[in-house]
Amino acid sequence: MSASMMSEVYKDLNMSRMISEIGSEFWIENEPKTFLTGREGVYCLSGRTAIDLILQEILREKEAKTVAMPAWCCDSMIAPFLAHGIDVRFYDYDHTDYYLNTDITDNTDIFYLTNYFGYGNTLDVEKVRKIKNRRSIILYDRTHSFLMDDEEYHELSDYSFASIRKWMGVIGGAVVKGIDKPELKNCPYISVKEKAMKDKYRYLTGDISIKKDEFLAAFGEFGHQLADDYCNYAMDDLSYTLYKQEDPQKMKQQRRENAAYIHEKLKGVQFMYEFTDKSVPLFVPVLFESKEQRDTVRKQLIEQQIYCPIHWPQPKQIPTEFKVNDIVSRELSLICDQRYGLIEIKREIETLMRLI
Repeated sequence: MSASMMSEVYKDLNMSRMISEIGSEFWIENEPKTFLTGREGVYCLSGRTAIDLILQEILREKEAKTVAMPAWCCDSMIAPFLAHGIDVRFYDYDHTDYYLNTDITDNTDIFYLTNYFGYGNTLDVEKVRKIKNRRSIILYDRTHSFLMDDEEYHELSDYSFASIRKWMGVIGGAVVKGIDKPELKNCPYISVKEKAMKDKYRYLTGDISIKKDEFLAAFGEFGHQLADDYCNYAMDDLSYTLYKQEDPQKMKQQRRENAAYIHEKLKGVQFMYEFTDKSVPLFVPVLFESKEQRDTVRKQLIEQQIYCPIHWPQPKQIPTEFKVNDIVSRELSLICDQRYGLIEIKREIETLMRLI
C-alpha cells in the first residue's frame, strides 16, 4: 500500500474515532503559529473571575451588601459574592413562568440575571426593565446567550460577562463589559488544562500512548484549582487567539441546525423551551418524568460514550419549596455544539429514544 493510501486510511480511522464520543470537554486540534496579544476590551480567565472583577469595580464606587440571584445556578456563580461578604438572596425560577418572586429586589443592591441556554425566550424584558427602574445594579450573565442577539438586555444592564470556554475549544476565557480595563496576571496552572485538551485530541484521533484517565484527571485538577484561585487572572494568549480565529456565524449555524433537528426528531421527553428564529442554543435542555428516569438514562448514555451534563448540582442554600428544585431533579442538557454534524446528533437522538 502506498504512503498516500496509508495516509487516507489513517485519516478515515481518525474520523471514525472522532465521532465515537459525543460531548464532554472540548479539545485543541490546531495550535496557531503565532499568538494574538493586543486586546481591546477585558478578557479574563473564567466566569467567576469576571464576576469578581465586576464586584471589585462596584465596591470601589459604592456600597453593595446584597445580591438577588436566580435559584437555578451553580456554586461558581455564588462564590465571588460570598468572598466579598455580599449577602446572596435567591429568587425562584420555573421554565413556564420564568423568573418568580423577583420582588426581593426591592431591597437588593445587585440583580443578577441570565438568559438560559441561548433560547431567547427565557427572560422577560419588561420584568428586567421594572427592576432597573428600582435602581438596582443589573449584572447580566451572558454565558448562555453569548451567540444570541441580546442587545435589549445589554442596554438594560450595568455590567455583563460571558464565559467563552463554555462555547468552544479554548483553555479559559471570559469577556467582561462595563468595567475599566484592569491589570491582570497570567494564570500559573493554565498549562494543566492546555495539555489535557491536546491529549484528548490525540486520544480521539487514535494515539494509543494517551491514557484517557490521565487527561480526565488533568481536567479535574484544573477545575479544582480554578475553584480556589480565580482572581485577577487574564485569558491566556493561546485561548484568545483560538477565540478570535473562530467563525461565530458558522458556530451559530451549526448549533441551530443541530438543535432544530433535535426538536424535530426527538420524542418521549419534554423540551423546556420553544426553538425560535432567535435561538442559538448552548445545549438543548429536556425534562424527564422523574429524577430516577433521568439518572438512569444519563448513565446509559455515558455507556454509549454520549456525555450529556446536568445543569446544575443545586446549591445547598436553595429553599426546598422553590419550584426550581423540580427542574434540577429532572433536567438533562443534550449536546448540540459545533463539533458535531447531523450524523452525530442523529446517533444521540436514536440512542436516547431507545433508552426512554
